[in-house]
Order: sequence, then structure tokens, then C-alpha cells
Amino acid sequence: MALLHLVAHWRAEDALTREVAVLTVDHGLRASSREEAAMVGRMAASLGLPHALLTWTRDERQSGGLQEQARQGRYDLMAAYCQAHDIRALVTAHHLDDQAETFLMRLKRGSGLDGLAAIPEESTWSGVAVLRPLLDIPKERLAATLTEAGIAWVEDPSNRDQRFERARMRGCGDALAKLGLTPEALARSARRLRRARAAL
Repeated sequence: MALLHLVAHWRAEDALTREVAVLTVDHGLRASSREEAAMVGRMAASLGLPHALLTWTRDERQSGGLQEQARQGRYDLMAAYCQAHDIRALVTAHHLDDQAETFLMRLKRGSGLDGLAAIPEESTWSGVAVLRPLLDIPKERLAATLTEAGIAWVEDPSNRDQRFERARMRGCGDALAKLGLTPEALARSARRLRRARAAL
């Protein structure tokens, strides 16, 4: 929602000249997910932006955990939409806290330089550029932006579900911060490792 609000703001100020479409993926994993996706559609309409609702269906034969399957399916759906509509770039709202959590999860697995570089600012998926302009912005700041603008958002309960690794990492945030391992510090390490990887 913060990215949606910011894009509309940039477009209104003529800082963004390209056509924009808003994509929401309904994974169908919670009873309320369809209404939440529709809420995004209503917000997009109120900002004068076209919106497409994409539906993911889980393939029980697919390997990997549920969240990884959903991630793969989400990007496949969005990239296919972009290709079908001649859209060259997909912009996502990954933020600094996402970066820190990804760094920790990969550190736990003993990842090397590629893994510890964590989430890149730019990448590609099925030939579509993926851009992450909010990667250095803390989630708290994005929430404050929405609060200031009077825009409501939905917190996904799976973000607190301890069955999922990312939620467990998130739950350790306060303890890590007391040791100086703040999201900012972790994201800074990931950023420096990305520079090292690029240099190599």
C-alpha cells in the first residue's frame, strides 16, 4: 500500500511519466485474502490507476515449502502479466526489514557471497526487470507514511506465524537489536556484500 501511494504521488508530480498498472496476487491461503486484494483494487481505482487481480492455485505436486511455492507462483503470475501487456519492469515493495530477515535466513544456512548479498535492488524474472526502490527504507517508516496519509493497510497474519522461518526471524528482532544487530546493520552488511560480489 505504501508503494501504491508513493507511485501515485510521484505520478501526480510528473516525476513518473510511464504508464503504471497495479497487480495483486490472491494466493487463496486465507479466507479474507480475496477481500484484501479487492481493497487494493479499490485504492488503486481511487488513485486513478488500473488494477489487475491475479489468482494463484497451489500445485500439490510442487516441491518446497508453502511460502516458497507461493513466492514462485506470485512472480510467475506477475511476470506473465507483464509479458502479455508489454510491461518491461515490475516494481515491488521489499523494504529494509525484508532485507535483514533474508540476510539472517541465509546466514543460518551457511550461504556464501551470493546468498549473503541478499535481495538485490534490481534483478530479472522470466525476462522482466524487477525493481525494488524501497529496499533501504524501514517498514516502520513506510507504515508512518501511510498513517500520515490516512491510508489503512492489512497485516498478513502469516507474518507472525511461527511455523514459517521468516516469522521466527522477525520474532527475534528485539533480542538481536540489543546486541547491535539491527535491521539497518544487517542490511548494511548485505549491501556491502553485494558491492563485493559485483566487483568480483
